[in-house]
Amino acid sequence: MSGTAGPALGLGYFPGSMPADAGGAWLDADFAHGRFRFAGRALANESQFRLAVGGTAPASGHLIIGPYVVETAPELLSDGNFAGGSAGDWTSVGSSVAVASGALRVTGSGGNGSGAYRTIASLVHASGRAYRLMGDVWRETSSNVTLGFGAGGGGTANYAQTANLTVTTPSQAALYCGGFNPTTASIALRNLTNPSTGIYWADNFSLREALPCAGFRAGALCGLVEATTPASGGTGGVVFQADDNAEFNANWFERNFIRLIWDASQHLRFVVSFGGSGTQVEQVNLDLGVVAAGTAFAVGFTAKDGEYRAALMGQPVQQALSGTFPGLAALRLGRGRSSVSGLWSGSIERVRFFSEPMSEEQFAGLVAGSGVVAWGDSLTASAGATGGSTGSATYPAVAQTLFSPRRAVVRQGVGGQTSTQIAARMNAVPILVTVAGGAIPASGPVAVTDKSVNVLTGSGGFTGSLKGWLAGVEGTMSTDGAGNWSFVRSIAGASVPVSVDTRFICAWGQYLRGHTAWLWLGRNGAQAGRSVPGDIAAAVASLGHNRYLVGGILPSTADSGAGLAQLTTLNGQLAAAYGDRFVNLLAILTAAANGSGEDSSDVAAGFVPRSLRSDHLHLNDAGYALVAQAFYAAHMAKGF
Repeated sequence: MSGTAGPALGLGYFPGSMPADAGGAWLDADFAHGRFRFAGRALANESQFRLAVGGTAPASGHLIIGPYVVETAPELLSDGNFAGGSAGDWTSVGSSVAVASGALRVTGSGGNGSGAYRTIASLVHASGRAYRLMGDVWRETSSNVTLGFGAGGGGTANYAQTANLTVTTPSQAALYCGGFNPTTASIALRNLTNPSTGIYWADNFSLREALPCAGFRAGALCGLVEATTPASGGTGGVVFQADDNAEFNANWFERNFIRLIWDASQHLRFVVSFGGSGTQVEQVNLDLGVVAAGTAFAVGFTAKDGEYRAALMGQPVQQALSGTFPGLAALRLGRGRSSVSGLWSGSIERVRFFSEPMSEEQFAGLVAGSGVVAWGDSLTASAGATGGSTGSATYPAVAQTLFSPRRAVVRQGVGGQTSTQIAARMNAVPILVTVAGGAIPASGPVAVTDKSVNVLTGSGGFTGSLKGWLAGVEGTMSTDGAGNWSFVRSIAGASVPVSVDTRFICAWGQYLRGHTAWLWLGRNGAQAGRSVPGDIAAAVASLGHNRYLVGGILPSTADSGAGLAQLTTLNGQLAAAYGDRFVNLLAILTAAANGSGEDSSDVAAGFVPRSLRSDHLHLNDAGYALVAQAFYAAHMAKGF
């Protein structure tokens, strides 16, 4: 899809890495190859695609989909045609109101403007839904009349409003809006003159929910966009926008929208705005990084109220866990509402939208692309680094910055876990559970009475939860402080029987399985009956590919002489088993000793130099930076 009109929207192709589970989109427009699908149906060409989705292509060459109102959508106004003969739902403002000849009549009282409004707060969702208001309006002796969405008091400013209408016979007007005041949302008629005198009318009101197209799920937005930035750079442009299609005085009006924009500084941003307060309020602004002019890129996003994630394919996920989701009634490719500013002059090769928002785990797996998953314990969590396990000094965070362009290094380190627990989170070692009563109930939690591996631990305590599947039912496994597990299904349904020792599948392991893995397991030993080499071998086998590295196990200054000897033997076994996939971290760290007496003493004793440690075992920022460089160098040497 190009920023200029032409016979086809696709002008190029981005051969980016797309995981196999990116299929199943309810809308898939591959402009580059002329392949289109919508609602499970293949379409022969772009013209058929536009017809199926209700899309229009304005003169600028971009594409607009929607608004769309299902014919069977419930009517929210119970007496929009005033057949009951009452105007009791309407409140006058500088006017008098009555029903005459089966229509609403408003008569101005001579003040500065007049109007009448009806509260709809109990009929609409304040956010996450867009609505279409239709009605016949006309003037009799007044100078004009407007129809609009607003707040109590008859005001329509800052929500949506028609132009001043001067027709003298019933004429249909339509408006859209996707953000409201939760207590005073209203529809209104107004005469905007001073003094406001004369009579104006309305009839046949209809208020229904609006969507961009059939199959769109209100309250969520999830998709993938492949595009190429314009070669000349320029001032940027809107790659994609979803909005409520609101207008004010017959002009475009942007208050409620979700936008993917390439700004003037060549940063790609995912922006969310909500206007339910009557003004535009930015909810989310995720900086996805720099994309140079003339560069192909792919970006994924998933959004719902209070949970927003976006990422350039293969690069770190950016997220915001707050923010109000706007109501959406239209999708726009290559533009926002304006037909003159912010137009995309690059190309759009492919767009896919999914019917449901993705979980954190699923989205991370989808957009990781050529990125990496770092599996491990507190060393992978980077205990001792500045900013803690979520800071920028962790070894996975540092490793991301070494790739050019940056690649995601998804951190999956949990403090205190054995190699068995880590392999179990990867679904390499089975987690077998038994539940009370032998069944998952229709709703609510069920206690787990037995488990083969306790993966809900961290730094010596029982903590956390994991999403996944038990007996084919999606849900969340949680623990209390005493280590007692319970499972809660995500969606209520019929009771499902669960046999003794049924396997629980972890979502993180399922969705991240296909990506390159950096395995740093074994510092905390293995569960009784298992071995560190066996757990690492199981982890490698579970991947189903050969893109992996195995990190050497580090000693602690608390280790005994026998413990150090055992560790040396274990690292020798791993080096022999994995060859150039083995990363000898101890050798790399000892080689970086600063030459001081303390460091020299540590190296002679077989320990990591204390200038690179934060305690007896864990590293400091400098130490974790060396680990990141070591994994990165081995990764690049293998050509992953």
